[in-house]
Formats: sequence, structure tokens, C-alpha cells
Amino acid sequence: LTATMRRDGTSRFSKNNRWGTFPSVALGWRITEEEFLKDNAVLSNLKLRASYGITGQQDGIGNYSYLPVYTYSQDGAEYLFGDTYYHTYRPEAYVSNRKWETTTSWNFGLDFGFLDNRISGSVDFYTRQTKDLLATVASPAGTNFDKTILTNVGNVDSKGVELTLNATPIDTKDFTWDVSFNATWLKNTVQNLSLI
Repeated sequence: LTATMRRDGTSRFSKNNRWGTFPSVALGWRITEEEFLKDNAVLSNLKLRASYGITGQQDGIGNYSYLPVYTYSQDGAEYLFGDTYYHTYRPEAYVSNRKWETTTSWNFGLDFGFLDNRISGSVDFYTRQTKDLLATVASPAGTNFDKTILTNVGNVDSKGVELTLNATPIDTKDFTWDVSFNATWLKNTVQNLSLI
């Protein structure tokens, strides 16, 4: 059994959304260590795994971009008043209620090995639900001070299966030959996309 609890905070979000709590727990049962399988000559490894966790994501967000900020205009972008050019201040795009993108994951797996692990592998089934997906999208006209904005835009679900097979057909003092095969099936479903 492994369990963790993270409590992360970032100044990239306003004080109302600054902190996120991200727990995880994982369980593993190595069945080949039980008495009824300990002396099995064929089955060298058999382990069941299950895990659950929530992760948070805030990469790619500008610092303090939840605040209304004004930027001093660059040379060549001044305002002419009379015979003099004056620098101006322009508002930057911002999203005051942006929050953590969170992904909740479930994973169920099986590890196996035969003949002193000469043949081994694993099978995993997982699901992930991403909420408050962070993405850069077009701003509706007149709603912000830029044509695009990075904000929470929706929810995405995914599920998949991963298979790994390993074999060592030849293992001698002078030569070892390892063979590996892996396959993955993944399905992503966009549950909703909308500006919040």
C-alpha cells in the first residue's frame, strides 16, 4: 500500500483558486509470494495492481495573468496629440477565475512472469477524467483584450489498455537475445468544450 497527499499552491491563480489538493493511493498484491504459489516452477511472478490518483496542472500560464494589468506601449505605438507623440497604457488579456486543470486516474494492472521471467509482461487498463481543461482558445469579440486567451474550456475523458510482452529466447554465457512487444489502445472523448 502506498498513499500520498499533495497540497499545492501557485500565484498563477487568484486567492480563491490558488490551492489544490491531490491525493493518490496504490495497492499491490504479489500473488507468487503466497504459500500456494511460492514453489511454483513455471510461474515466477504474478502481481495484481490498482491505483487511484488526482493530479493538477498549471503549466503554460503566465504569472499573475488573473489580474487586470496595463502595459506601457512600445515605440511606434504612441498616440499623436498636437505635435507630440505620447506613450499609452494598454490593457492585457486576463481571466480572473482560472483554476487548476485536474485529472482523476484509475489504473488496474497485472504483471506476470514465467520460467524464471524468461517470458514476462504486463496488462494495464486505465481511465482518466480531465476537468477544467486548460487551453488557449479564441476570445469572443468584445469580451477580453486579446483575440486568444488561456482558460479552462472543458472536460475530456479517456480510457485505454496497454499490453507489454518480453521474452529472452536465448540466454547463454556469451550471448543474450531479448525480444519485446507492446501495444496500446486509447479512446479520448470530449465531454464538453465551452468558455467558462
